Amino acid sequence: MESQTDPSLNGLFHAISFQIAGIAVALVANSANFAFILFADTSGHEIALCIPILATALFTIVWGDATLQSQIANIKDAAVETKNSHAYKYIATQPYSLLRLMNLILAVALAASQLSILFGG
Repeated sequence: MESQTDPSLNGLFHAISFQIAGIAVALVANSANFAFILFADTSGHEIALCIPILATALFTIVWGDATLQSQIANIKDAAVETKNSHAYKYIATQPYSLLRLMNLILAVALAASQLSILFGG
């Protein structure tokens, strides 16, 4: 008898992979933003530097929320055999609403700190 893979598991793994990729992109972008505002002469370029700061925050919010929503959808679509597994029970009980809120707060806090440095320094 051939074993079938639950399509929702493939979707869940893809969503998690996309989330990790998004975290890496946001980390690099935030690091670049901080490097520019901390080490470059930004005098007279404050408004122009707001664009990558706000774009990074928007990317973090949209990408993070989309991947978390995709994870939730794939968890809800799981087959009965998958729903009976210990791994499913563990991952299905994660506080996804809290994770979405944390993603939003982190993106806003990083942007606010970068803007504060940019206009305060």
